[in-house]
Amino acid sequence: MHVTNMFHDGIFKILFFITHYLCLSENAFGVPTQPHIIFMVADDMGWNDASFRGANQIPTPNIDAIAYNGIVLDRHYTLPSCSPSRAALLTGKYPIRMGMQGHPLLAGHADGIPLEEKLLPEYLRELGYVTRLVGKWHVGYHNTSMTPLSRGFDSHFGYYNGYVGYRDAVHEWFNNSRGYDCYRDGERRKEEVVGKYLTDVYTEEAVKIINNHEGSERPLFLLISHLAPHTGAIGVLESRDEAVTSKKYRYIKDPLRRTYAGVMGALDDSLGAVVEALDATNMLQNSIIVFISDNGGPTSFPSVLLQNSASNWPLRGAKMSVFEGGVRGVAAVWSPLLKNPKRSSAGYMHISDWLPTLYSAAGGNVEMLKDLDGLNQWDYLVYDGSESPRNELLVNIWERVGDWAIIKDEWKLVKVNSIAPLNHTQLFDGESGRLDKRDTLNLVANSAVSKALRRNQPFGALRREYEMRRADLDMTRTTLCANRIATSESTPFPGPDPCTEKPCLFNIQQDPCEFHDMADQHPSVVDELKELYESHAARLVKEQDHGFDPAAEPELWEGWWAPWLDSS
Repeated sequence: MHVTNMFHDGIFKILFFITHYLCLSENAFGVPTQPHIIFMVADDMGWNDASFRGANQIPTPNIDAIAYNGIVLDRHYTLPSCSPSRAALLTGKYPIRMGMQGHPLLAGHADGIPLEEKLLPEYLRELGYVTRLVGKWHVGYHNTSMTPLSRGFDSHFGYYNGYVGYRDAVHEWFNNSRGYDCYRDGERRKEEVVGKYLTDVYTEEAVKIINNHEGSERPLFLLISHLAPHTGAIGVLESRDEAVTSKKYRYIKDPLRRTYAGVMGALDDSLGAVVEALDATNMLQNSIIVFISDNGGPTSFPSVLLQNSASNWPLRGAKMSVFEGGVRGVAAVWSPLLKNPKRSSAGYMHISDWLPTLYSAAGGNVEMLKDLDGLNQWDYLVYDGSESPRNELLVNIWERVGDWAIIKDEWKLVKVNSIAPLNHTQLFDGESGRLDKRDTLNLVANSAVSKALRRNQPFGALRREYEMRRADLDMTRTTLCANRIATSESTPFPGPDPCTEKPCLFNIQQDPCEFHDMADQHPSVVDELKELYESHAARLVKEQDHGFDPAAEPELWEGWWAPWLDSS
């Protein structure tokens, strides 16, 4: 019996190796090569702010072209805010297991991903990758051992905190502490940013990295973590050129939403420039390109801090909320390795899944990864029709506030705290973006991404194909959210929210807008999900919150936010 099991194990390992060998692209000599991985993260982008979802108010032609030609991850779940999402992305674990589940990390607080956690760039570097980070870090910087170069990245050009000004590289926190935050490989570099537009600066850096990588025998992992479309300061959002923005988007009545459109335009241009660079260096046909938002968008609701006038319409909730608008994020992936692209994936995918998924795509043996919450989705993405490995996920537990949510199969159980400071995120808020009848599909067909991916394709046929794809992806064309949509664009949830009194149960396959609480009709499902929630809660590590350390004040560091706890 023992010999038989050893034989079966041996056959399994051989088949596993062959499968991964065949999924890698080949060089001119037919030898499999590891794919380049280009991963772009938008900050605080709303569900409704990618025009492939059906809203034509803010065109995003390059993002749309990735979505139409690749796979739209229709149920891609993040955490409600940026630091927890980044912790899950980089570790492959739920943030509750390291105390990263709550508020985004605050400047001058000695919090972050614990040093005993191994991060995605470390795994990929072991597989031979060159690892680069451009932009936001936001998972700890109180000493240099917590910063990117000490945690697996070969280079970093960007900032440590949650946001900076688009033109001044300054991070200002609510206690009126102000300081510069722009580093290149740990060295202060405000002169590379001040007076320039940050989205363009990071785009140029990403393009330079790609151009300089041409001819390298090593694969590239490039994480582009944009500021856009996050606000650059408290209540401040800046487009590349306000005069151009006002003219281009003059049909948008809300001036903040107009500015937001300009910010999104520069972000979309960034993706186009990156794909053009990959194409020009012959790296595109051996690349995996992923575009995601780190969480739902903060809307224009009056009491929202750092609001950018994003929209998650028609989903309920916003950033900081465990409702779908806060955690069901925009996501798409493209690669020539995908066997059946141009489709939408209905399977659940959690942001923690990217670590094992990309590790597998890079040729790593996922069996070597231990104690992760993330699941390897690579085969599911590559082979259309394969069974999704995930049928449940923990949305989040924020024990200090009292919010939590969990998903299994078609069901989602949600509990929120009515006295929480951000309880407004329960509301249905944000523009539909569908009142204007302008046609944006010509922009998609003419985009830089579309030209790179669909070179020499007849324009008319390409446009018709994109039109069909958009119709499939527009949730409002179905009856799933009919009741929600009928309440109009910015109407609060009618009456007191029942999810503050007891957990609400939603069938998010049939009711993605979380309009109908089914808890009373399905008590056994409520009990099952409560038990699953409690099993996760038993592993919860208390949320980190060391408080503001006066030693971190920028005035003590020549006007900079800096790693203030180094022994030196």
